[in-house]
Amino acid sequence: MIVETINGPLYFELSGDGSPIVFVSGWAMSCECWRPVVARLEQTHRLLIYDARGVGRSQPASIEARFTIDDHAEDLHALLEHAGVYDALVVGHDVGAAIAARCAQAHPQHVRSLVVVSPRRGLRPEDVKSLAVLTPASLALRELANYPFIRNLLTRRFRRAPQPYRDRLFYDFAGLSPRAAYETALSASEGESAAALQEFVERSSSPSLIVCGEKDKKGTGEARRLFAVARAAKLATIADCGFLPMLEYPGQFAKLIDDFIGGDNADRRSLQNPR
Repeated sequence: MIVETINGPLYFELSGDGSPIVFVSGWAMSCECWRPVVARLEQTHRLLIYDARGVGRSQPASIEARFTIDDHAEDLHALLEHAGVYDALVVGHDVGAAIAARCAQAHPQHVRSLVVVSPRRGLRPEDVKSLAVLTPASLALRELANYPFIRNLLTRRFRRAPQPYRDRLFYDFAGLSPRAAYETALSASEGESAAALQEFVERSSSPSLIVCGEKDKKGTGEARRLFAVARAAKLATIADCGFLPMLEYPGQFAKLIDDFIGGDNADRRSLQNPR
């Protein structure tokens, strides 16, 4: 489905029935990365996945569109309002976790709890500058090899994804809006992403689940740091897993979410009915 906004189209899908779960993809990734998990959860939950502004089917973005963390958070709010989704568990991967946290801060009616997956502090400023090669409007897959930084970045991020999802991730990246990729990465690298996420886990009384793969060194370090400062959180590390737990171990990842929802419901009942 498509929602037309003044900043361009937003593509989303709704499936299943039950308590709502919303999935927010990481930098330069479409909603296709959530397919294996959606297939495991849609029998018991109402699920929303979408392509962020300038990604996948949410193109073309308008000339006036911006791509800060706050802008992406307002897109998420607009989608949830349109779909009538409230009090949801929101699952955010990579920079998607910061987008979800910012949306929760500005529009708390939408977010019940947060699942943080493979958190990052953003690309280094010098790496963001390297993304200036993302012209013209799209890159053919064969052209990626001409840019060692981009080739190495994508190889590190996507190498553990099983087929056919690895090819799909590369394909989606090749069709990105270059401005969306650059400006979103720039916003995250300026500290906006890490600050938004840390502020949420520090202050929110709602429990958070932080998930990382043991082979994802950056994600593991940031996950532990967030867990240490969180007001209420659980930390789950998936063995032999890298940056993409929802693709590498979708069954285990889906069970973590399902168990977390069950525990969250129990915690809320105990608060409402103290003994």
